[in-house]
Amino acid sequence: MNFVIYKLRFLLGNAIGFLLFFFVGKNILLKKINSNNIVSIYFHNPSLKVFEKIIKWLKKNEFNIISITEFQKSFSQKRCVSKRTVFISFDDAWLGNINLLHILDKYSVPIMLFVPTQALKDGDIWINIVRKNFKKIEKTEKLGLRIKDLKTIPNSKAVELYEIALTKSKVKRMIMSKEKLIKLSKWVSIGSHSVTHPILVNCTDDVIKYEMQKSYSILKSWQLNLHEVFAYPNGSYNTNVISIIKNSCYKYAFTTKPKIIELDTDNNSYTIPRICIPDHFGMYENLARMSGIWSRFFKNI
Repeated sequence: MNFVIYKLRFLLGNAIGFLLFFFVGKNILLKKINSNNIVSIYFHNPSLKVFEKIIKWLKKNEFNIISITEFQKSFSQKRCVSKRTVFISFDDAWLGNINLLHILDKYSVPIMLFVPTQALKDGDIWINIVRKNFKKIEKTEKLGLRIKDLKTIPNSKAVELYEIALTKSKVKRMIMSKEKLIKLSKWVSIGSHSVTHPILVNCTDDVIKYEMQKSYSILKSWQLNLHEVFAYPNGSYNTNVISIIKNSCYKYAFTTKPKIIELDTDNNSYTIPRICIPDHFGMYENLARMSGIWSRFFKNI
């Protein structure tokens, strides 16, 4: 994103976020949240500044940041120990996540890290590899596809483009290595994010089963702090994906549905909501998102 455009987006988003948070979101987070709610938020590759600001705000306002084990207990019992509760997860195991370790230690913050195993080997996620090399792929191989089509094409075609893209340039490592993940797992909980991070709704049943089962098997073989928890890549799932995961080893699965968990009504352990906190946007936009009010006005933004 062009720097000027990014700066304008940052300022505008934060200004709108301030209004939404001041007039609605603050009341939701500080007055309406109770022991029947869990604020489930997730990050990808936030800056130290973005992440620490969120943690400091949560601590200042007496939110209890819980581990996956505590989350499972609260979800099962339909009640939290504390009045205000938040669960934090990270997707993809970005290399920059390692830099957050001192913040986790400083504030005693437990987090869940969802890992796509193939990306640790490649150094990046398949869709990013394809995007970065898209212009280098022959038109006859792209068959008229555009970059924006990558999340909607059949997985077999996505795999084909990924394998071609791998031959076009060396992959710059953006995702942590297996060795770094093993070291980090001493401080964080680990869950599966599939093997290759495919869009599961574009996959055959056999591929879905493989992605779920193999990823867990690989992570387990590394002797990590592993839990039977899954996060849908790209947040994409349907009734077929859910029917398959119910017959797998996983007991919980997280979506990217941007809403606060209501323990009385959100009783499906395979469609648990999570609210995305973007990597580089302003504090007030992030707080507005955390309250759930942002997504009521700006869907998919």
